Formats: sequence, structure tokens, C-alpha cells
Amino acid sequence: MRILLVEDDASVATVLQKVLTNEHYVVDVASDGHAGWQFVSAFHYDLVVLDVVLPKMDGLAFCRRLRECAYNMPVLLVTALDSSTKKIAGLNAGADDYITKPFEIEELLARVRALLRRVQTSILLTLEWEELRLQPNSREVSYAKTRLNLTPKEYALLELFLRNSSQVFSRRAILDNLWNHSEAPGEETVTSHIKGLRRKLACASAPTDFIETVYGVGYRLNPMLEDSSPGESSDKRIAAGQRKTGQNPGQETGQKTGQKTARGTGQQSPEQTATTSSQQKTKAVLATLWNSVKFRQTERINLLKNIFQHSQTGPIPDGRRQAAYQAAHSLTGVLGIFGLITASDLAREIQELLKGKAPIKPSEFHQLQTLIASLEESLDQAIQTSEPLPEAPHIPPVVLMDPRLALTSALVNMLWEKGITVKISPHFKALKKMLTILEDSKQENPFPSKVVTGAYPEVVLFEFSLEEASPAQLEQLSTLAHQIPSLIFLVCSADGTLTSRIKGAQLGNYPFLYNPDVAGVAKGIELLRSHAKRLTPKILVVDDDPQLLVALQARLELQGFQIVTLNKPTNFWQTLQEANPDLLLLDISMPEFSGIELCQAVRQAPFWNALPIVFFTSHADVQVQQAAFRAGADNLVEKSSPHSELLSHISEQIKRSRLQQAITAIAGSPPPIAP
Repeated sequence: MRILLVEDDASVATVLQKVLTNEHYVVDVASDGHAGWQFVSAFHYDLVVLDVVLPKMDGLAFCRRLRECAYNMPVLLVTALDSSTKKIAGLNAGADDYITKPFEIEELLARVRALLRRVQTSILLTLEWEELRLQPNSREVSYAKTRLNLTPKEYALLELFLRNSSQVFSRRAILDNLWNHSEAPGEETVTSHIKGLRRKLACASAPTDFIETVYGVGYRLNPMLEDSSPGESSDKRIAAGQRKTGQNPGQETGQKTGQKTARGTGQQSPEQTATTSSQQKTKAVLATLWNSVKFRQTERINLLKNIFQHSQTGPIPDGRRQAAYQAAHSLTGVLGIFGLITASDLAREIQELLKGKAPIKPSEFHQLQTLIASLEESLDQAIQTSEPLPEAPHIPPVVLMDPRLALTSALVNMLWEKGITVKISPHFKALKKMLTILEDSKQENPFPSKVVTGAYPEVVLFEFSLEEASPAQLEQLSTLAHQIPSLIFLVCSADGTLTSRIKGAQLGNYPFLYNPDVAGVAKGIELLRSHAKRLTPKILVVDDDPQLLVALQARLELQGFQIVTLNKPTNFWQTLQEANPDLLLLDISMPEFSGIELCQAVRQAPFWNALPIVFFTSHADVQVQQAAFRAGADNLVEKSSPHSELLSHISEQIKRSRLQQAITAIAGSPPPIAP
């Protein structure tokens, strides 16, 4: 579902967009009323979240215009004006609900869900089609009781088909429904996601044509799969018909029974469990975002302090007073969202003192000074005492141990003595299940509890002989590594022939140890673990387009990267030394020094020679691209490519670089000569 967020405070907009996106909504953001109206005119929205105080066109005027133009989507007003008169004015303007700043994120999400439910024909506990089950509350998807691990876009794509089971969607229509305006990928992105979704459905034994291609039109769920066969009972045909219309047979009875059982046993119902999980995710998102917006709030407090100091020497000019009022207004909302209620209340009191144009009374000067000092102290305390983000769970390295080496028992003992927990996986299915569960835990809850992280080993041993491995077995391991990008193999083989080495290379660029001893394997494991647990990857992005740098920084930071940007190539070398990045992302055409020249300079410096370099360019000319690779580029991505493609190349280059460093460290002595 698509939501338009109209909010002029960048900090609030960033938080709300991230939280709503985390709930699988597609969110467009407008910073003023006029921009919001342009969005409404261009796209269909299921809901508008609208701030009242906006530049160019305020929220009440925006809402009235919506209704005058016959737009009937729900509108949720977000306001810092808590008087009943203002609330009534908002509802009279056509709003469906309102929430007052400061508010809790969970309350906002609950109101969003409630408004969206009003425009649906029924409240769906489960969306079903053939043996496919999608549960909107818990975000779980399964086929024939096999859980599907979908990306957010794959989930949204499947939900779109299920909620509109009789409709055929063109690739353009899918883009309009599932991608926000700022992403704007090409239609080939839809094709890629359809392929990925089909592949995952097929792995769960779904028919290959579960998602049907209507040639020349688009995609839909295959209607033949839901048609009842002559041998079906009437009950089953009725159930199928109810699924098609979005109804859930026995829903009311089942829901009541489930609630009664939950109360009787002291356990949470599925709805309560889903709510708890959602709250944990929301807190995790807020913890991450606070680090990116907290210093902007410090700037606002400094503005208030400067205004107060100026007010002691004479009247405050209208422009400065309005800026101070806006700063206090913004602080009230932002700090409340992050749960800093005391600080938010202080900002609200400052806002009230600065309201209007009446001169500030002498008795109010002291009050204003006290409030600003208390607010600054409260915010400083929040910044200083904010706990560091918990470390995300790491996928344990998997040691592919040749049984002929007979090292397993001794290796387990040595690792345990070093305090490293070990798990021996008996077969591939057990290995895949364990790693998949951990990967799911990592994606669903980026801040897992100690119980979750402690339930999994730090190293996995898997008996596997390259010499005897079949192509199918190699393909299974290679597919697993592709599905879990952070997975690392350490290949230990009793066979050092070229054939075995080529088989090992088919798994990826992983360390290969021929006929190692126990100490050598343990050393390799420790080095791999230390490289895997390094700090957040840092990327230096060099491009002369400031707007592109801002967009890239926002997108990549949401993916967990630390970004340093530079739009003046003349400052490149100093910035490179100060940033010490894990990867360099370069534009080709820039004034004074081109990206190719910068790349050549990096490759000539011994310290930086191995730094991964990716060109991000609009140049499609083959000769220019060849020149980039001759200069030493590791990869090249065109700016017109989908964001997911850039992200994939960056992640792969950083992983390859860290593995290469680990391989170099492991290779402390020349390997024995293979027979």
C-alpha cells in the first residue's frame, strides 16, 4: 500500500518514512503543501499522513482541497496544536483522524493500520491462494507449510497479487504500486523480482506457473490453480470461493477461540505476538535513526540560545523570532517521537513563550533562559547516555572439513579451549536450516537478545570432500552462499589437485587449505571471524553532483554502510587518508580531476593499492568503460541501474576484499606440493 507523507521537518520525515517502510508500506515524502499536491496529482495513494503546519499550503487547506477535488483516501493529521478547536477544524476540513505531537510511533502505526482497514472490504487475518498463505499481521508467508524467506519487495509483490487476485498487473503498474517516487527503477527490476519470487515458490514445491505471465499485458496469480476440480467437496469449493473474495472461512469463530486459548494458557495470541515483534522492530529502527538526527537537534537548541542572547539587547526581529519558534516546534515533535518526553515538554513550553508577536515580558526572560538550559541539558544527557547499537548477529563461518583429514575431534577441543563454540552439522539439510534461521533472525530483528545470539555456534563444521563432491552438491552449497551473502566457507581438503581446487573455486572466492594441521585450521577460523566482525563498512563516494551525493548517502546508510561524501576532487587525497574507507565509489567525469585519474593515483600508492574501487557513472561508452578498468577499477555500475544492483556490487566487492585480506593472513607459509 502507498502512503504520502507531507512533513516539512526533515528529521521527522526521515523517521516516519523509515518506520512506515519497515512496515512494508511504499512511502513518498513531500516537504511542503505544493509538493504534496503534485504527488497526489501524479500517483494513487491509499493514505495521506499530513502535518498541519506546512509552508506554501498548510495541512488544513491541503485537506480541504483534497475533498473538493473528490479524493477520498483517508487523511491522518499530525499536529502540535492540541486545542479542541484546532482538532475540530481539522476534522471539518475532511481529515479522518488526527494525532498530536509528541506521539509514540506505535500509536501512529496503529492509527495508520486502522484507517487503512476502514477502506478494505474486510479485515484479513490470512491471504490465501491454493496452498499459499500470507499473514499480514505477522508478515509470514508459507507454501504447503514451507516458510518462504522473501525480501521486502517480494513480500509486497505477493501481497499485491493476493489482494487483487483477479487483476493483471503490468510492470509499470507494479512499479507505481510498490516503489516510491525517489527510487524510480526501470521495468527490468520488476522482471528480476518476479523471477526471484517464482524461484522461491518453486523451491517450496509450488507450480512453476503459480505467477502467470499474460503476454503483452503483465502478471497475475494463475486462476487455473484456484479452480475447483470435479472431485472436490462442496465445503472445499466454498472455502476456495471465500479466499478469492478476501474472506476467511470461520474467521470470527477462530479468532474468538484463539483469544480465549491465549488468555487461558497465559500465552500470546498470534496477533499479540505480531504486535510485540513489530514494536521490537520499531525500537530498533528508532535506535538507528537517532544517531543520524540527534546533532541536528543540537543545532536547533543553539539557535534558541542565540535568539535568547539577542533578546537581552533589544526586541527580537520578527524573522528571528519566527525561526526560533519553528525550531522549538520542530524539537517538540522530533524529541517526542524518540521517547524523550521531558525534553519534548520543555520545547513545547519554549514554543508557547515565543508564540505570536507580543514583546516578551521581563518576567519571561528568566523563564525562557531556564527552559533553554534545561532542554540543552536534557538533550546532552540523551546523547551521552544513548547506548551503542548492539552488534548484529554474525553468520558463523562454515568449515568444509575433508573426512580423510581426521581433524574434527582435535579441532573441536582446540576451539573450545579458545572459548569458541562449535556445531557439527551432520548433513546439508541441517546446515541449511540452521543458517537460514539465523539469517532470518538477523533480518527481522537487527538487535537480537542474548538468548537469540547465544543459541547459535560461532563456528560450524561440515564434513565435505571436494574430491567426491557431485555437481549437484557443489550447486547446493553455492546457492546457499548466494542466499546468505555474509556466509563464509573455509575449505580444508586432503586433495590438493587442480580438479579439487577448481571445485572449491566454484563455491566462491574462499580460503582453500590443502592438508592443514589442527593449528592451521584454528588460525584460519580466527582470522575469518576477526575479518567478519570488523566495523561497519565505510565507503568514500566522490561525485561533483551534491544532490546525487545526498541521495546516495541516504540510501546506502539505510543499508548499514558508513558513508563519506566528497564533491570536490581537489580535496580527494586528504579525504582518502582521513576517511580510510573500505571501498571507493567514483564518478568518471568530474572537473579538474576525472575519476579515472583518481583511480590511477590510488593504484600507484602501495598502501591503497588493494582498495576496492567501483565506478558509478552515466557513461555507457565502451571505450570510456574500458579505460576505467585499465586504470584499475574492480567494477563499474551505470547510474541508470537499479539501486539493488549497485548495492549488490558494493557488498560483493567489500566481502571479496576482506576475504582476500584473510586469505593473505592465513597463508603464512608456502603450501605443501600436491601429489
